[in-house]
Amino acid sequence: MTSLRAMVARCAMLGLLTGVGLGAPALAQPQPPPNREVTVQNETDLFLQELYLAPPNAADRGPDRLGNDTVAPGATYRARLGRTRDCVFNVTAVFQGGTEEQRPRVDVCRAPRLVFGDPALPTLDAAVANASQVALRELYARPAGEAADRQPERQAERPWGPDRLGAGTIQPNGRFALRLRARECRFDLRAVYDDDREEVKRGLDLCQARAVAFDRSGIPRPPTRRLVLANRHLAAVQQAYLSASTDADWGPDRLGAAILEQGGEATVEMQGECEADLRIVFPSGAAEERRAVNICDEPRIVLRPGWVVAARLDPGDDPGPDLPAPSGVSPNSLRLRNAGQLPVVEIYTGRRGGDRGEDRLGADTLPIGATIDIEPTEPEACAADLVAVFRDGREVLREGVDLCTGAEIEVR
Repeated sequence: MTSLRAMVARCAMLGLLTGVGLGAPALAQPQPPPNREVTVQNETDLFLQELYLAPPNAADRGPDRLGNDTVAPGATYRARLGRTRDCVFNVTAVFQGGTEEQRPRVDVCRAPRLVFGDPALPTLDAAVANASQVALRELYARPAGEAADRQPERQAERPWGPDRLGAGTIQPNGRFALRLRARECRFDLRAVYDDDREEVKRGLDLCQARAVAFDRSGIPRPPTRRLVLANRHLAAVQQAYLSASTDADWGPDRLGAAILEQGGEATVEMQGECEADLRIVFPSGAAEERRAVNICDEPRIVLRPGWVVAARLDPGDDPGPDLPAPSGVSPNSLRLRNAGQLPVVEIYTGRRGGDRGEDRLGADTLPIGATIDIEPTEPEACAADLVAVFRDGREVLREGVDLCTGAEIEVR
């Protein structure tokens, strides 16, 4: 029979083998990491757009804890960090306009609230109105600097900071609630319109005036340029367009309801720098253009045949180089004179009733008032139908002309 002492010894040995001693407590199960979060309080006057919290030994700053959200000025946000045993993080906050604030080794277990900005700063609210007919694309605000205001050359060096509109705009007759956190009251505001024109209002007391209107009245006006046009063409000028070479379109007709008659002069105006483009239109619809004219150096332009490529744009009242006086017409040719109001760009002399043939001018043109002697393409092909094509596409047909008569005819 087994003694009681032997049974006790066996139980003790079994307890050692199984890890459970008599009266020993069971081992505790490991607890999961806590689910951490921080409260973000934005006491700045800018939107908080991104927030990063990464352990100090991390290779990068990790994901944006805001995701697709932003934190408006004066608002709070709960940022979830997930299950982690970490308490210390490097914090990076990215505000509207790309401004960053970094805080190394923040213990979010001891201080689970991240406050950006100074809650003690007064809040200034101003209603910014767009009283113009052009959308307002950007809006900037900065404290007014008295020293810089007395020195205009230093104003351009002062930073404006971020665009307060962000991705938004202020449409015509629209409004925007501008919120600023500052102890001072005086601010400079800068508006940028959709056409890239800028308007700046300086030294506004936003503690007294809580409404600001931009109406483009403060946009610096470019200088007014005047140009005299002298018409020495053989036709009236119905329209004249003058615009800065940097403009995207021609703008309005500078003659308005007037007509620049042959031999007359007119003064046209534009606002801008010296380099300009000029376009004139005749009653027939034909047009002539010249680009990049320095109208400060050339305040008078004589419109005459060839002026678009002339080296000198103001030859006084000289209509241009005199055309050579016609000599006697060969008895085996026909002299054609351009008596029209535009250059002739094509001439055809095909057989009577047949194909018009090849262009007798080729790459040349027949200027206004000029002549050309045309011989038959074949010795006995004197009878022809003559077609003259003007630069505006208008065609003039002379049927049954004699290319061997030695005479002169006109087309107009």
